[in-house]
Amino acid sequence: MSKHEIHHFSKEQESHLETIGDYMTSPVSGIDAESFVREAAQIMQSEHIGSVFVKENDKFIGIITENDLSRKVVAENLDTETTKVRNIMTEPLISLDCSEHVAKANQMMAQKKIRHLGVTRNREIVGVLSVRDLVSFYANPRMRTW
Repeated sequence: MSKHEIHHFSKEQESHLETIGDYMTSPVSGIDAESFVREAAQIMQSEHIGSVFVKENDKFIGIITENDLSRKVVAENLDTETTKVRNIMTEPLISLDCSEHVAKANQMMAQKKIRHLGVTRNREIVGVLSVRDLVSFYANPRMRTW
């Protein structure tokens, strides 16, 4: 099996087609692109989350993650009080529709090497799917209601 193939367990279970919408976290936390990095880190800490979506004119344009904080801020010794979220966010925002199967999200996240995926409905962000959500899906098959 190649690194990015859908796991055989998922193929066996596709008849139920659990969707991304079944496992996403909603609503998402957002921050303005002109805000400072410290504020984004404080949101992540207080809400116990690993990412915050970045907004500009009420539209999500990117994401800032724990990985961005460690690799772009800490490693480069940037000042969290003066560095804007816009300067370290990951863009473009990668997303899938909430009706897609969880296995498709898993495959996309592995291929793109991302840990957080925007979830859309009618092209609007309605949630986030994280690696933690995928662990919940794959680790607890007996708890599913099929």
